Amino acid sequence: MKKVCVCLVLSLVGLGFSFRSASALPPFNKEWVAKYNAGDKNAAYTEAKCNVCHAGESKKMKNEYGKAVGKYLTKAKYNEIKEDEAAAKKYIAEGLAKAEAEKSASGKTYGDLLKAGELPGK
Repeated sequence: MKKVCVCLVLSLVGLGFSFRSASALPPFNKEWVAKYNAGDKNAAYTEAKCNVCHAGESKKMKNEYGKAVGKYLTKAKYNEIKEDEAAAKKYIAEGLAKAEAEKSASGKTYGDLLKAGELPGK
């Protein structure tokens, strides 16, 4: 009986650690929506939601815009600074701004595509 209890406790602890590893993703999305999608119901990316950056069925699969954002925003770096909310928001805002300046395959910058209401990572 002791072995079963120990296994159960260890499983719950392991499960708890697995939830923490994904905590960086919602803040990235929250800041992205606040910057680009605040009240713009007609933009193509309003319907796309996660597919603005991601492609396919796995969240690990990113489109060209997602890869550009991923150069500047990493979960590891975010986890280092997330306790300081102001620094975390600044980190995300700067990363999004840097990705905005990069050119897409169409030759337009991602920022120009977003301002036009188009999906940046088709």
